Amino acid sequence: MSAVSSSGAVPMEQVQRILIIKPSSIGDVVNALPFLSSLRQRYPDRHIAWLVEEEAADLLLGHPLLDRIIVSGRRRWGREVRTSFRGSAVLREMTALIAELRQGRYDLVVDLQGLLKSALTVVCTGARYRVGLAGCREGSDRVLTHVVPLPPGPLHAVDRYLEAARFLGVDPLSKAFVFPSRPEDGARAEALLAEAEVRPNALVVALNPQARWRTKLWEEERFARLGEVLARRHGAQILVIGSSSDLPLAKRLVGRMNPAPFVAAGRTDLKVLIALLKRINLLVTVDSGPMHLAAALGTPLVALFGPTDPRLIGPYGGDGVVLRVPLPCSPCSKRRCQIEADRLCMRSISVEEVAEAASALLAKGSACRAGRDLS
Repeated sequence: MSAVSSSGAVPMEQVQRILIIKPSSIGDVVNALPFLSSLRQRYPDRHIAWLVEEEAADLLLGHPLLDRIIVSGRRRWGREVRTSFRGSAVLREMTALIAELRQGRYDLVVDLQGLLKSALTVVCTGARYRVGLAGCREGSDRVLTHVVPLPPGPLHAVDRYLEAARFLGVDPLSKAFVFPSRPEDGARAEALLAEAEVRPNALVVALNPQARWRTKLWEEERFARLGEVLARRHGAQILVIGSSSDLPLAKRLVGRMNPAPFVAAGRTDLKVLIALLKRINLLVTVDSGPMHLAAALGTPLVALFGPTDPRLIGPYGGDGVVLRVPLPCSPCSKRRCQIEADRLCMRSISVEEVAEAASALLAKGSACRAGRDLS
Protein backbone atom coordinates (compact mmCIF):
# COMPACT_ATOMS: atom_id res chain seq x y z
CA MET A 1 0.00 0.00 0.00
CA SER A 2 1.58 3.27 -1.14
CA ALA A 3 1.20 6.66 0.50
CA VAL A 4 0.71 9.42 -2.03
CA SER A 5 -0.40 12.43 0.06
CA SER A 6 -2.15 13.97 -2.92
CA SER A 7 -3.94 17.29 -2.78
CA GLY A 8 -6.26 16.26 -5.62
CA ALA A 9 -9.87 15.29 -5.14
CA VAL A 10 -11.01 11.81 -4.14
CA PRO A 11 -13.03 10.30 -7.04
CA MET A 12 -16.19 9.76 -5.00
CA GLU A 13 -17.91 8.04 -7.94
CA GLN A 14 -15.50 5.16 -7.25
CA VAL A 15 -16.35 5.05 -3.55
CA GLN A 16 -19.13 2.85 -2.21
CA ARG A 17 -17.87 1.89 1.25
CA ILE A 18 -16.58 4.51 3.72
CA LEU A 19 -14.99 4.08 7.15
CA ILE A 20 -14.70 6.99 9.60
CA ILE A 21 -11.92 6.61 12.16
CA LYS A 22 -12.57 8.72 15.24
CA PRO A 23 -12.12 6.33 18.16
CA SER A 24 -12.02 8.74 21.11
CA SER A 25 -12.61 10.65 23.27
CA ILE A 26 -16.26 11.35 24.09
CA GLY A 27 -16.01 15.05 23.25
CA ASP A 28 -14.06 14.39 20.06
CA VAL A 29 -16.64 11.88 18.85
CA VAL A 30 -19.43 14.37 19.58
CA ASN A 31 -17.61 17.05 17.60
CA ALA A 32 -17.31 14.70 14.62
CA LEU A 33 -21.06 14.05 14.41
CA PRO A 34 -21.77 16.99 12.03
CA PHE A 35 -19.21 15.47 9.66
CA LEU A 36 -21.25 12.25 9.65
CA SER A 37 -24.54 14.12 9.15
CA SER A 38 -23.13 16.08 6.23
CA LEU A 39 -21.57 13.02 4.63
CA ARG A 40 -24.79 11.01 4.90
CA GLN A 41 -26.85 13.87 3.47
CA ARG A 42 -24.60 14.11 0.43
CA TYR A 43 -24.13 10.36 -0.07
CA PRO A 44 -27.35 8.71 1.16
CA ASP A 45 -26.73 5.39 -0.59
CA ARG A 46 -23.12 4.77 0.45
CA HIS A 47 -22.17 2.31 3.16
CA ILE A 48 -20.78 4.32 6.09
CA ALA A 49 -19.08 2.71 9.09
CA TRP A 50 -17.34 4.21 12.13
CA LEU A 51 -14.53 2.81 14.26
CA VAL A 52 -14.88 3.89 17.89
CA GLU A 53 -13.40 2.80 21.21
CA GLU A 54 -15.52 1.24 23.94
CA GLU A 55 -15.56 4.41 26.07
CA ALA A 56 -17.53 6.36 23.44
CA ALA A 57 -19.36 3.50 21.71
CA ASP A 58 -22.77 4.33 23.25
CA LEU A 59 -22.75 7.58 21.29
CA LEU A 60 -22.91 5.59 18.06
CA LEU A 61 -24.49 2.19 18.75
CA GLY A 62 -27.90 2.21 17.07
CA HIS A 63 -27.10 5.42 15.20
CA PRO A 64 -29.61 5.98 12.37
CA LEU A 65 -26.99 7.41 9.99
CA LEU A 66 -24.49 4.55 10.27
CA ASP A 67 -24.54 1.16 8.58
CA ARG A 68 -21.95 -0.36 10.89
CA ILE A 69 -20.13 0.45 14.13
CA ILE A 70 -16.79 -1.21 14.78
CA VAL A 71 -15.83 -1.13 18.47
CA SER A 72 -12.18 -1.27 19.52
CA GLY A 73 -11.10 -2.30 23.00
CA ARG A 74 -7.72 -0.57 22.73
CA ARG A 75 -7.73 1.12 26.15
CA ARG A 76 -9.00 -2.00 27.91
CA TRP A 77 -6.45 -4.14 26.11
CA GLY A 78 -3.65 -1.94 27.42
CA ARG A 79 -4.96 -2.23 30.99
CA GLU A 80 -5.41 -5.99 30.76
CA VAL A 81 -1.94 -6.60 29.35
CA ARG A 82 -0.40 -4.52 32.16
CA THR A 83 -2.44 -5.90 35.06
CA SER A 84 -3.46 -9.47 34.21
CA PHE A 85 -2.48 -12.58 32.34
CA ARG A 86 -5.01 -12.10 29.52
CA GLY A 87 -2.40 -11.43 26.85
CA SER A 88 -3.58 -14.29 24.65
CA ALA A 89 -7.22 -13.19 24.89
CA VAL A 90 -6.24 -9.62 24.00
CA LEU A 91 -4.29 -10.90 21.03
CA ARG A 92 -7.35 -12.82 19.80
CA GLU A 93 -9.51 -9.69 20.08
CA MET A 94 -6.94 -7.60 18.22
CA THR A 95 -6.71 -10.21 15.47
CA ALA A 96 -10.50 -10.29 15.16
CA LEU A 97 -10.61 -6.48 14.87
CA ILE A 98 -8.01 -6.48 12.10
CA ALA A 99 -9.94 -9.19 10.26
CA GLU A 100 -13.15 -7.16 10.57
CA LEU A 101 -11.41 -4.10 9.15
CA ARG A 102 -10.06 -6.07 6.20
CA GLN A 103 -13.36 -7.78 5.52
CA GLY A 104 -15.09 -4.40 5.35
CA ARG A 105 -13.45 -3.82 1.94
CA TYR A 106 -13.57 -0.06 2.41
CA ASP A 107 -12.85 2.12 -0.61
CA LEU A 108 -12.31 5.24 1.51
CA VAL A 109 -11.05 5.72 5.05
CA VAL A 110 -11.28 9.14 6.71
CA ASP A 111 -8.91 9.46 9.68
CA LEU A 112 -10.19 12.28 11.88
CA GLN A 113 -7.91 11.29 14.78
CA GLY A 114 -4.55 11.93 13.13
CA LEU A 115 -2.38 9.91 15.52
CA LEU A 116 -0.20 6.82 15.28
CA LYS A 117 -2.96 4.61 16.73
CA SER A 118 -5.40 5.69 14.03
CA ALA A 119 -2.75 5.43 11.29
CA LEU A 120 -2.21 1.77 12.20
CA THR A 121 -5.96 1.24 11.81
CA VAL A 122 -5.89 2.97 8.42
CA VAL A 123 -3.18 0.56 7.26
CA CYS A 124 -5.17 -2.45 8.47
CA THR A 125 -8.13 -1.56 6.24
CA GLY A 126 -6.20 -1.78 2.99
CA ALA A 127 -8.41 1.02 1.62
CA ARG A 128 -7.43 2.56 -1.70
CA TYR A 129 -8.22 6.15 -0.64
CA ARG A 130 -7.00 7.31 2.77
CA VAL A 131 -7.86 10.85 3.83
CA GLY A 132 -6.71 12.83 6.87
CA LEU A 133 -6.41 16.41 8.06
CA ALA A 134 -3.35 18.60 7.71
CA GLY A 135 -1.46 18.90 10.97
CA CYS A 136 -1.90 15.28 11.99
CA ARG A 137 0.76 14.06 14.42
CA GLU A 138 3.12 11.18 15.13
CA GLY A 139 3.83 10.64 11.44
CA SER A 140 0.27 9.49 10.77
CA ASP A 141 0.17 11.42 7.49
CA ARG A 142 2.64 8.97 5.95
CA VAL A 143 -0.10 6.41 5.35
CA LEU A 144 -2.50 8.87 3.71
CA THR A 145 -3.22 9.28 0.02
CA HIS A 146 -4.92 12.67 0.50
CA VAL A 147 -4.30 15.39 3.07
CA VAL A 148 -7.07 17.93 3.68
CA PRO A 149 -5.71 21.50 3.80
CA LEU A 150 -6.97 23.68 6.64
CA PRO A 151 -7.44 27.46 6.66
CA PRO A 152 -5.01 29.50 8.77
CA GLY A 153 -5.83 30.58 12.30
CA PRO A 154 -7.75 28.93 15.16
CA LEU A 155 -10.42 26.53 13.94
CA HIS A 156 -12.87 24.68 16.16
CA ALA A 157 -12.74 20.88 15.99
CA VAL A 158 -16.24 20.71 14.47
CA ASP A 159 -15.18 23.02 11.66
CA ARG A 160 -11.90 21.15 11.16
CA TYR A 161 -13.79 17.93 10.59
CA LEU A 162 -16.22 19.70 8.26
CA GLU A 163 -13.25 20.73 6.12
CA ALA A 164 -12.81 17.00 5.47
CA ALA A 165 -16.45 16.87 4.38
CA ARG A 166 -15.90 19.73 1.94
CA PHE A 167 -12.84 17.95 0.58
CA LEU A 168 -15.11 14.98 -0.20
CA GLY A 169 -17.55 17.09 -2.18
CA VAL A 170 -19.95 17.89 0.65
CA ASP A 171 -21.45 21.33 1.27
CA PRO A 172 -22.18 21.14 5.03
CA LEU A 173 -25.11 23.53 5.21
CA SER A 174 -26.51 21.85 8.31
CA LYS A 175 -24.19 21.23 11.25
CA ALA A 176 -26.48 18.66 12.83
CA PHE A 177 -25.58 16.66 15.93
CA VAL A 178 -27.61 13.46 15.61
CA PHE A 179 -27.65 10.99 18.51
CA PRO A 180 -29.24 7.55 18.67
CA SER A 181 -32.18 7.49 21.07
CA ARG A 182 -34.36 4.86 22.69
CA PRO A 183 -37.56 5.34 24.71
CA GLU A 184 -36.04 3.45 27.63
CA ASP A 185 -33.23 6.02 27.94
CA GLY A 186 -35.71 8.82 28.51
CA ALA A 187 -37.63 6.64 30.95
CA ARG A 188 -34.47 5.96 32.98
CA ALA A 189 -33.65 9.67 33.07
CA GLU A 190 -37.18 10.46 34.29
CA ALA A 191 -36.85 7.76 36.95
CA LEU A 192 -33.66 9.42 38.23
CA LEU A 193 -35.40 12.79 38.41
CA ALA A 194 -38.31 11.20 40.25
CA GLU A 195 -35.88 9.61 42.71
CA ALA A 196 -34.29 13.03 43.18
CA GLU A 197 -37.79 14.32 44.05
CA VAL A 198 -37.58 17.06 41.47
CA ARG A 199 -40.57 19.31 41.98
CA PRO A 200 -42.91 20.19 39.09
CA ASN A 201 -41.53 23.19 37.17
CA ALA A 202 -38.44 23.27 39.39
CA LEU A 203 -35.17 24.50 37.94
CA VAL A 204 -32.66 21.65 37.69
CA VAL A 205 -28.95 22.43 37.60
CA ALA A 206 -26.36 19.72 37.00
CA LEU A 207 -22.76 20.05 38.14
CA ASN A 208 -19.99 18.19 36.33
CA PRO A 209 -16.83 18.72 38.42
CA GLN A 210 -14.63 16.01 36.89
CA ALA A 211 -12.29 15.85 33.89
CA ARG A 212 -9.54 13.49 32.81
CA TRP A 213 -6.83 16.14 33.12
CA ARG A 214 -6.05 17.38 36.63
CA THR A 215 -5.26 20.83 35.19
CA LYS A 216 -8.87 21.24 34.04
CA LEU A 217 -10.34 20.83 37.53
CA TRP A 218 -12.03 23.60 39.49
CA GLU A 219 -11.73 23.23 43.26
CA GLU A 220 -14.48 21.03 44.66
CA GLU A 221 -15.29 23.40 47.54
CA ARG A 222 -16.06 26.04 44.90
CA PHE A 223 -18.46 23.68 43.15
CA ALA A 224 -20.10 23.08 46.54
CA ARG A 225 -20.45 26.80 47.25
CA LEU A 226 -21.81 27.39 43.75
CA GLY A 227 -24.46 24.71 44.20
CA GLU A 228 -25.57 26.28 47.46
CA VAL A 229 -25.75 29.75 45.88
CA LEU A 230 -27.90 28.53 42.96
CA ALA A 231 -30.18 26.56 45.28
CA ARG A 232 -30.65 29.61 47.49
CA ARG A 233 -31.09 32.21 44.72
CA HIS A 234 -33.27 30.24 42.35
CA GLY A 235 -34.67 27.34 44.36
CA ALA A 236 -32.74 25.12 41.96
CA GLN A 237 -32.41 21.42 42.59
CA ILE A 238 -28.81 20.33 42.16
CA LEU A 239 -27.61 17.12 40.54
CA VAL A 240 -24.02 15.88 40.36
CA ILE A 241 -23.28 13.90 37.21
CA GLY A 242 -20.30 11.81 36.19
CA SER A 243 -19.09 8.26 35.76
CA SER A 244 -18.72 5.61 38.46
CA SER A 245 -15.09 6.67 38.94
CA ASP A 246 -16.38 10.13 39.91
CA LEU A 247 -18.48 8.82 42.81
CA PRO A 248 -15.94 9.67 45.56
CA LEU A 249 -15.89 13.31 44.46
CA ALA A 250 -19.69 13.41 44.16
CA LYS A 251 -20.05 12.03 47.68
CA ARG A 252 -17.64 14.64 49.03
CA LEU A 253 -19.84 17.33 47.48
CA VAL A 254 -22.84 15.84 49.28
CA GLY A 255 -20.95 16.29 52.56
CA ARG A 256 -20.07 19.90 51.74
CA MET A 257 -23.45 21.16 50.48
CA ASN A 258 -26.66 22.14 52.23
CA PRO A 259 -29.09 21.17 50.85
CA ALA A 260 -27.29 18.06 49.64
CA PRO A 261 -27.33 17.45 45.89
CA PHE A 262 -28.69 14.34 44.24
CA VAL A 263 -25.90 12.09 43.02
CA ALA A 264 -26.50 10.82 39.48
CA ALA A 265 -22.80 10.03 39.00
CA GLY A 266 -22.24 6.39 38.16
CA ARG A 267 -25.94 5.81 37.41
CA THR A 268 -26.08 6.75 33.74
CA ASP A 269 -24.53 5.36 30.62
CA LEU A 270 -23.98 7.82 27.80
CA LYS A 271 -27.42 7.29 26.30
CA VAL A 272 -29.18 7.98 29.61
CA LEU A 273 -26.87 10.93 30.27
CA ILE A 274 -27.96 12.43 26.94
CA ALA A 275 -31.61 12.03 27.95
CA LEU A 276 -30.88 13.61 31.34
CA LEU A 277 -29.03 16.57 29.80
CA LYS A 278 -32.08 17.22 27.63
CA ARG A 279 -34.21 17.58 30.76
CA ILE A 280 -32.13 19.90 32.90
CA ASN A 281 -32.15 23.70 32.81
CA LEU A 282 -28.41 24.27 33.14
CA LEU A 283 -25.08 22.46 33.28
CA VAL A 284 -22.03 23.94 35.02
CA THR A 285 -18.99 22.03 33.92
CA VAL A 286 -15.28 21.92 33.32
CA ASP A 287 -13.93 21.07 29.85
CA SER A 288 -15.14 17.49 29.42
CA GLY A 289 -17.28 15.05 27.46
CA PRO A 290 -20.55 16.08 29.18
CA MET A 291 -19.81 19.70 28.22
CA HIS A 292 -19.68 18.75 24.53
CA LEU A 293 -22.83 16.65 24.87
CA ALA A 294 -24.77 19.50 26.48
CA ALA A 295 -23.61 21.98 23.85
CA ALA A 296 -24.61 19.62 21.03
CA LEU A 297 -28.05 19.16 22.60
CA GLY A 298 -28.59 22.89 23.02
CA THR A 299 -28.67 22.65 26.82
CA PRO A 300 -27.66 25.96 28.47
CA LEU A 301 -24.25 25.63 30.09
CA VAL A 302 -21.45 27.47 31.81
CA ALA A 303 -18.06 26.00 30.89
CA LEU A 304 -14.92 26.70 32.92
CA PHE A 305 -11.71 26.78 30.90
CA GLY A 306 -8.07 27.08 31.88
CA PRO A 307 -5.40 24.93 30.21
CA THR A 308 -7.33 24.32 26.98
CA ASP A 309 -8.39 26.71 24.24
CA PRO A 310 -12.16 27.19 23.87
CA ARG A 311 -11.65 28.51 20.35
CA LEU A 312 -10.53 25.00 19.39
CA ILE A 313 -12.54 22.71 21.66
CA GLY A 314 -15.06 24.86 23.49
CA PRO A 315 -18.83 24.27 23.51
CA TYR A 316 -19.99 24.52 19.90
CA GLY A 317 -23.21 26.38 19.21
CA GLY A 318 -26.12 26.21 21.59
CA ASP A 319 -26.61 28.43 24.62
CA GLY A 320 -23.21 28.26 26.26
CA VAL A 321 -21.04 30.68 28.23
CA VAL A 322 -17.31 30.12 28.51
CA LEU A 323 -15.50 31.54 31.54
CA ARG A 324 -11.73 31.83 31.57
CA VAL A 325 -9.15 34.24 32.94
CA PRO A 326 -6.57 35.38 30.38
CA LEU A 327 -3.13 34.58 31.79
CA PRO A 328 0.25 34.49 30.04
CA CYS A 329 0.46 30.73 30.64
CA SER A 330 -3.07 29.89 29.44
CA PRO A 331 -3.94 28.00 27.35
CA CYS A 332 -0.99 25.65 27.79
CA SER A 333 -2.62 22.33 26.74
CA LYS A 334 -0.71 20.60 29.54
CA ARG A 335 -1.95 17.77 31.72
CA ARG A 336 0.33 19.01 34.52
CA CYS A 337 0.67 22.61 35.61
CA GLN A 338 4.09 24.05 34.83
CA ILE A 339 4.06 26.90 37.37
CA GLU A 340 4.33 27.01 41.15
CA ALA A 341 0.86 28.51 41.61
CA ASP A 342 -0.79 25.22 40.69
CA ARG A 343 -3.73 25.57 38.27
CA LEU A 344 -3.81 29.35 38.65
CA CYS A 345 -5.93 29.59 35.48
CA MET A 346 -8.73 27.57 37.07
CA ARG A 347 -8.36 28.96 40.59
CA SER A 348 -8.69 32.49 39.18
CA ILE A 349 -12.32 31.79 38.23
CA SER A 350 -14.45 32.92 41.19
CA VAL A 351 -17.62 31.35 42.54
CA GLU A 352 -19.49 34.65 42.17
CA GLU A 353 -18.45 34.99 38.52
CA VAL A 354 -19.80 31.51 37.75
CA ALA A 355 -22.95 32.13 39.78
CA GLU A 356 -23.67 35.36 37.87
CA ALA A 357 -23.26 33.62 34.50
CA ALA A 358 -25.45 30.72 35.65
CA SER A 359 -28.12 33.07 37.02
CA ALA A 360 -28.26 34.98 33.74
CA LEU A 361 -28.84 31.76 31.78
CA LEU A 362 -31.47 30.53 34.23
CA ALA A 363 -33.29 33.86 34.02
CA LYS A 364 -33.13 33.77 30.23
CA GLY A 365 -34.57 30.26 30.21
CA SER A 366 -37.37 31.25 32.59
CA ALA A 367 -38.26 34.23 30.41
CA CYS A 368 -38.40 32.03 27.32
CA ARG A 369 -40.70 29.55 29.08
CA ALA A 370 -42.97 32.37 30.27
CA GLY A 371 -43.17 33.72 26.73
CA ARG A 372 -44.17 30.32 25.39
CA ASP A 373 -46.84 29.96 28.09
CA LEU A 374 -48.38 33.31 27.09
CA SER A 375 -48.40 32.58 23.36
